[in-house]
Amino acid sequence: MQRDYLIRLFFYLLTCSLSWAQDYNFQHITTVDGLSHNEVRKIVKDSKGFLWFGTQNGLNRFDGYRFKIFKHTPNDSTTIIGDKIFSLVSSDDQLWVGTVTGLSIINTNTLDVIPSNELLNTIGRKEILQLFFDGVGKVWLSTDTTNFIIDTKTFESRPILEEYIIACMAKGYGSTYWIGTDKGLLLYDNEKSSIVKVYEIGSFSGYGLDKIYTNSYGEVWLTFGDYIFRYESKQDRFVREYNSKLLNAIAESNHKSIFFASYGNGLLKYDRSTEQFTRFLADPENHMSLSSNDAYEVYIDREDIVWVGTQEGLDYYDFSRHKFKSLTHLPNNENSLRSSFVQTIFEDTDGILWVGTREGIDQVSFEKGYTNPKINHFEIKEKVFQELNGAYVSCIYRDSKNRMWIATMNDGLFLCQNGKKVSRQFKNIENDGKSIASNSIRSILEDHQGRLWFGTGGGLSLLKEEDGDDYTFENLGYTKYNTGSLPLNDIYSVFQDSKRRIWIGMNKGGLALLQEQGEGKSFLRFTNIPDDPKSLSNDDLFIIYEDTENNVWFGTSGGGINLLMEDGRQTNNNGYYFKRYTELDGLSDNEVNAILEDGEKNLWIATNKGLSKFNPDKESFTNYTTYDGVLKGKFRKNARWKAKDGTLFFGGTAGINFFNPDAFEKNTIAPRPVFTSFLIDGKKIKVGEKLDGSIVMSKPLASGSRLTLPPDDNRFEVEFTSLSYASPYRNQYAYKIEGIDTSWNIISGKNPHAGYSNLPDGEFRFNLKASNNDQVWSENPIYFDIVVKSGFFNGKRLKWAIALLLLTTVVLGVLLVTRFKKSSRLRRFNRKIRKSVKSVDPKTDKENLEEVVRLNKLMNTEQLYLDAELGLNQLAERLGVSANHLSMLLNEYIGKNFYDYVNAFRVEEVQRRLKDPAYKKQTISSIGGDCGFNSKSTFNRIFKNLTGQTPSQYQKMHLN
Repeated sequence: MQRDYLIRLFFYLLTCSLSWAQDYNFQHITTVDGLSHNEVRKIVKDSKGFLWFGTQNGLNRFDGYRFKIFKHTPNDSTTIIGDKIFSLVSSDDQLWVGTVTGLSIINTNTLDVIPSNELLNTIGRKEILQLFFDGVGKVWLSTDTTNFIIDTKTFESRPILEEYIIACMAKGYGSTYWIGTDKGLLLYDNEKSSIVKVYEIGSFSGYGLDKIYTNSYGEVWLTFGDYIFRYESKQDRFVREYNSKLLNAIAESNHKSIFFASYGNGLLKYDRSTEQFTRFLADPENHMSLSSNDAYEVYIDREDIVWVGTQEGLDYYDFSRHKFKSLTHLPNNENSLRSSFVQTIFEDTDGILWVGTREGIDQVSFEKGYTNPKINHFEIKEKVFQELNGAYVSCIYRDSKNRMWIATMNDGLFLCQNGKKVSRQFKNIENDGKSIASNSIRSILEDHQGRLWFGTGGGLSLLKEEDGDDYTFENLGYTKYNTGSLPLNDIYSVFQDSKRRIWIGMNKGGLALLQEQGEGKSFLRFTNIPDDPKSLSNDDLFIIYEDTENNVWFGTSGGGINLLMEDGRQTNNNGYYFKRYTELDGLSDNEVNAILEDGEKNLWIATNKGLSKFNPDKESFTNYTTYDGVLKGKFRKNARWKAKDGTLFFGGTAGINFFNPDAFEKNTIAPRPVFTSFLIDGKKIKVGEKLDGSIVMSKPLASGSRLTLPPDDNRFEVEFTSLSYASPYRNQYAYKIEGIDTSWNIISGKNPHAGYSNLPDGEFRFNLKASNNDQVWSENPIYFDIVVKSGFFNGKRLKWAIALLLLTTVVLGVLLVTRFKKSSRLRRFNRKIRKSVKSVDPKTDKENLEEVVRLNKLMNTEQLYLDAELGLNQLAERLGVSANHLSMLLNEYIGKNFYDYVNAFRVEEVQRRLKDPAYKKQTISSIGGDCGFNSKSTFNRIFKNLTGQTPSQYQKMHLN
């Protein structure tokens, strides 16, 4: 295949000496995120699905959002025996914790340390070097002097292999075990209590972190010192596979790759398909590399997330958060984009990607699967192209004659005509009506007749080709007194749809449709009409796109996307109107920068806040952000390309994101929702704790639990999780209380919880469902029952009743005295009151009360008050009522104005965070800012007015 003339003009140098990037980009969890210590030695998952991390200063249970820390307290047998965790294993409803000072066993249902004095006396307060659960009710435990087999139910123990010190072990076939000892590797038959064979590999050390790994299809791998060994069953021998520093942990992914941790050489991955090892190392210049080359542990869960315990924190690679690959500018790296500011993308017939940036053109070539990109910074020494080499390139286009057109934002238009080797530059010439309309060209279109149209900053230019390669332009623009002219000259998009209609999108000018009669050309205009929801949603229109169903979409810079509709009524805009989709419908942002369609007929919409996937049939949006691997920064107008294999490219101010939605692997593992905490007035309730004389929870909170709430303490919160760790912030939760909620409440985010207040007397059921990051929902909801006690004259209500009675008596007394003294004035006053009282329709009153309930739920579930810019109009729009109606609801039914109402929620959230040790390192003023206060003085004043204390006083009182 013949290359373009432009490529032949320049030596195409592909830099290949540097690797583009590591295959894996790791996220990091440290003490800043709530981990008790950064040196993570052990990782396991318990039988319920919680992850546990053993560190050098405490044990951590992780639910995907929150940590619960277990530490030793001197002279307290209810705490773990030590803080330096050396070994860790999970059995049914138990976690076995080996520390440098002994063993602790935790009941993973109650989270209590199980008393086991007899077992502890047998083992002693020794360092627990090795723990192994055999899956059939036995835990193998080793110290530096003795080995035990322990029954997980009775805690009865017996010594085993007393002449050996066990360092590591793994299950073999049947009743056999592979056991690494100080005298070599044993194949041990537990049923026969006999050693089948000793493999003289060397002396295994528990302190050296040597490991053995077996899988269901008979493989045996082991790390021993600086070597990786693999078992060859036919020869019945172990062979060396790799050499590295102090190898230790081993884990296997669902993709059949095997990972090895190394103390000194980071993480290794063995790929069975290539039989190659890949190393992942810490890189100070790459914040998504490993935290440290000193890796102690690697664990892979059922969702294929790779967890790595290192010297400097916990690292993890979540496949679901790395669907979007990227090309960026890397300083001092020639094999990267010359500029991260990408304005246009074009792929030629040779598979070379042409990238127009603010500083010129780059050419990108890939290996199979869009891997290992090689980048050439395109420059041409030919004189006519000197201005192009560093220009702000806005559009690259190849026409049907195989000519390459390159448009710039400031330096005009460039042409390279293949075969004839003709290269030219076109610029606007003052007072020359046949030159191009402007030096700023933003869009190029070749229509069905082969005519070339150019959208410029000075109007629309149509190329006129004369004999002898003589090019001129016919320019069409705005004329003040001609309603058939373009509405504005600032053109960003020229597009022809499948019906051969030519559309023009303009900045501030809306949309125009070209109408031709003979040589005459006019334009039908479409703009935003404020009171017409069927008009264009916004006049800043940059994006025009047609999908495979021949639907034409228009992207605006402030009004979302518009779908072209036609009703055939010629009297109204020739039968055209528009259907809008905006942030209110789920779009991530109303500024639309590009649109592409995938193989499943979903639209991918690039906005200022990331990428939105739109399902036109369901009219639903899924939004992706930097959390998912989307580059930060805005996407650029029309910087997009779809490759033949379905890979989508979107350019922006931070580079290029590219991905193939058809290749996305769906997470099909349904989550297992669990309740994690029950809180009243922000305080976590413990099992057996009493409130107003009643025990709230008699057993640990779980599905089927029954809770009792006193009538004066029925404002509560419940925290929950899904135990699905793939993109946990994308998990969704549906909850409702039967008899209170008419429909499910749907939430997501980093702190899943539900809150209710003022439940009436009676019995209610709280139901919860959860979905994973790909909206696969749990089959059946979990639940707990709530009993709210009656008793008006008990506790706080009795005090309020007495106070109200006294107040009523005083008021009546005052009224009687006043009546006798000023009876005539009182009668006139009462007549005025009677005239001013409005009758309220019972049906309307009921509807208003229902709207108040919806309002309170909206505020509690979506936490709208965290937005410092929240206003009355915005809140009314979310509730689906007018601003006047919302104001009436607040004043007449809640008794507060808008600001008092919203600020009460903000103060409540601040109180919760000030009491939470997780926020202790955050400044009080930043907590106020995060909770919606945009002024420090306002925050302090309102907080003290509502609580009687300053924020600092409140925090000091509750955290000390």
